[in-house]
Amino acid sequence: MPAKNLFRERKEGIYSHIYNKGVENRVIFNDEADYTVFLDFLEGYLTPPQDPESIKKSFTVNGRVFRGTPHQPKNYFNKVELIAYMLMPGHFHLLLHQVAKGSLESFIRSLCTRYSMYFNKKYQRTGALFEGPYKSVQIKSGPRLPHLTRFFHYAGGHSSYSEYLGARETSWVKPKIVLSFFGKGTAGYKDFVEKYEPDQKVKELLKDITFESEIEHLERRDPARNVENHLPETAAQSSLKPLQRMPELLATIVVFLLLFTFGIRNVMVSTANDFNPSIAPAVLSTTEEVKPKMIVTVKVSDGAESVNIRQKSTTNSEIIGQAKDGDIFEFVSADSKWYEVKLATESGFISATYVEVREEINE
Repeated sequence: MPAKNLFRERKEGIYSHIYNKGVENRVIFNDEADYTVFLDFLEGYLTPPQDPESIKKSFTVNGRVFRGTPHQPKNYFNKVELIAYMLMPGHFHLLLHQVAKGSLESFIRSLCTRYSMYFNKKYQRTGALFEGPYKSVQIKSGPRLPHLTRFFHYAGGHSSYSEYLGARETSWVKPKIVLSFFGKGTAGYKDFVEKYEPDQKVKELLKDITFESEIEHLERRDPARNVENHLPETAAQSSLKPLQRMPELLATIVVFLLLFTFGIRNVMVSTANDFNPSIAPAVLSTTEEVKPKMIVTVKVSDGAESVNIRQKSTTNSEIIGQAKDGDIFEFVSADSKWYEVKLATESGFISATYVEVREEINE
């Protein structure tokens, strides 16, 4: 039996809520540029592919000039449709429609791997960016779609809310099926997002398809974007205020206890006549062993723009990504012809011809 929220449905026509977050709860979108790159990747996957003739380039190999089409990422136009999205600093939500059989899993795997490679190169890091395999749940009934998109949109942040309100036109976001539930179109949907208060029945309906509670969702939002969208404060946001002040209260208590403790200690020390420094506890010096980590650096010296990352250690295996000169990965294993490296949600293989290995000490 598959683990909860990890089941992958391959049949066409289904709607799925996809969720993934940073490993160890790390931030995966540090600035506006990161959000833009992720959205650009979505656009590239979900819009018609470019004409190969229009993107041909000239390149030189061993003094000879060639003209050809650079490698293009996989395209999922008319295979996967994006109904709605929400990007938070530490995670993302996507509502997707699988048009072509078996296309959704490949799409998400490629998206996560590609963004991880971008992120690791930009911030000079190695290793997995995402916590693990993405979570997925099938949305089996139509009425759940509006409620799920409201869950995406009411918290503000980088989302598809503007497309739903008609304030921004994006060809690769498809809100039509959700807006069809509202007689007033965008106006009706706006009222639904900003004024509707779900009852207990609706909350139970959404419980198994949101991956996080309403309070968790609001706590993880991007405050700056929330102000920009001018969304009204919901009941859940109001209930957060005491929780948000809890760290301040705890900090005040800790400071008070420290001051009180040191005050008593100073009185005791100043009045003690038989204090002997020799009985003070010794501070032990410990040295923790630092284990080196093997790092794989891609070296492209034949004039090509990139090298293939394959699913298995054979040239006949499926290409699951691309690596450029200077890209670095965490080493997994190796044989005489291939190096296995760690990617976002899996591992891949790069030809040993294009690899340089070194040890890196984690400080």
